[in-house]
Amino acid sequence: MLKKKIILGKFGKVYGIKGWIRLFSYTQNKIDIFFYKNLFILDNKKKILFLNFNKYILKKKSYIVQVNHFCKNEDTISFVNHKIYIFKYNLIKYKNKDEYYWNDIIGCKVINIKKIYIGIVNNIMETKIHDIIIIKSNLININKNNILIPFIENKIIKKIDLINNYIIIDWYL
Repeated sequence: MLKKKIILGKFGKVYGIKGWIRLFSYTQNKIDIFFYKNLFILDNKKKILFLNFNKYILKKKSYIVQVNHFCKNEDTISFVNHKIYIFKYNLIKYKNKDEYYWNDIIGCKVINIKKIYIGIVNNIMETKIHDIIIIKSNLININKNNILIPFIENKIIKKIDLINNYIIIDWYL
């Protein structure tokens, strides 16, 4: 059985000479990446290497981290540009049924309030104003394959049903 991996961040370049490396967090609150357990990268041979962040410092829009007690650049250079993963089953479970991860709605069918099938959520894009869901659509009257819809709950996003895997929107094409 394949275990589903979720990307939570990515390593950038090494920083300084003492084994520190730049980390870009993809979590909504950037610091939250440090609260997840069992984060890992896949090395060049697709072998799992679990990560321990010993220290971290916020530098502009990313973090500088010390990983697994490594204190030389030779130890961390192999991490450069590697994605940071977590297995889906290790994600923190929400207590409220109205809470979910972005990853949970990718793949959901999108239907408007007139019961017209729009497509499937392909991705989510974060913007400064509000997030955008990217819908892969095969509708004939659409000139492009992707439809971009603002993710504004209660106004545009009317219902998210993760059990039946669909989203109802108030949006017309």
